[in-house]
Amino acid sequence: MWRHSQKKNFDLTPRDRSGDELDDDEDEDPSETPEYEDDVTFDDWNNWEDLLQEAGIVDIRDGMIEYETGNNSRMFIALAEMQQSNPFLKTDDELAQQNAIQEVFFNGLKNPLKETSQSQRVEMTDFLNRLKDNSQRIIGSNPQMKQYAQEVIEDTLRYQRQTDRFENRAYLQFMAIINPDEVYGDTPAVIEQQIHEKAAEKLIRQIDRGNGLLKRADHALAQLDTFGLLEVIYKTFNRDSSVRVRLEDVVRQQKFQIFSSAFQSDKYFKDVQQRIHIETEAINRARDILLAQQKKHNEAMLSQGKDYYEDSYDEDNSSSISTNVNEYDNSADTDDDDIFNPDDFKDLS
Repeated sequence: MWRHSQKKNFDLTPRDRSGDELDDDEDEDPSETPEYEDDVTFDDWNNWEDLLQEAGIVDIRDGMIEYETGNNSRMFIALAEMQQSNPFLKTDDELAQQNAIQEVFFNGLKNPLKETSQSQRVEMTDFLNRLKDNSQRIIGSNPQMKQYAQEVIEDTLRYQRQTDRFENRAYLQFMAIINPDEVYGDTPAVIEQQIHEKAAEKLIRQIDRGNGLLKRADHALAQLDTFGLLEVIYKTFNRDSSVRVRLEDVVRQQKFQIFSSAFQSDKYFKDVQQRIHIETEAINRARDILLAQQKKHNEAMLSQGKDYYEDSYDEDNSSSISTNVNEYDNSADTDDDDIFNPDDFKDLS
């Protein structure tokens, strides 16, 4: 709270290259009038923007995170993901060379640098789906190879849905501070544009210099854009649920739901319930008839001294049972009462 009460905003007064203020005879724009709000406490946090404001984050754009300083300056942070390597797969000479390069990099730092590690949930659904499609178009493969590749990838997809896997990502945070004497312009908009351009120039220079050294030690740097920064911040607060929701997954889950998410009329629901009840009754009656027919057939076979376990499913007996069932169905049902006729659903609303 003390930091919020003592902060001093960046001076956006129009000035020339030498720092002298420029005269502004235009009327003041009412939309640019500052709004003073009460201090935000922990109990007053209502949304994500309030949390970022309390953490000191002013804006996230142009691949940079802007923090408030309170000393008439602007501070920007850029994140670069650092490639990781396995030291157990390298020789002693390679490890010694890697440590020497990293020592040169850290000893040559002129600005503050922060190294962080984040545990993120592994999500490879898109990659595996593309791999499955490409496996079916490999030149020179036979159908058996394509089928085996498809089965392996589908097993991997099922394993990913059932088991959570996490991996660690390493990031380097580079910082750049812009002072009022470094930028100039005749309007606040021009000064604001120069502030972002100057900050981006400083950060890119630091990242390029670090990448030139660290890539020789198998730790290349890749700067994150605005979307990458937002993704890292989201995964920081949502470690377990930081998985992209796909339409195909939503459709697959809805197929196993009891109730439909689409709006349907009461008449449609009642008609569907009746048809489900009729279909269930028809299946039960057909099962009872088949069991009765099979029981009579077994008794007849036993009376003749035959083993009905071996001869009960010959063609003659199967045809006779099917004929009896068809006769029962024809006598009990008509064309108007066909529960499997899909044309009956056309008039439902």
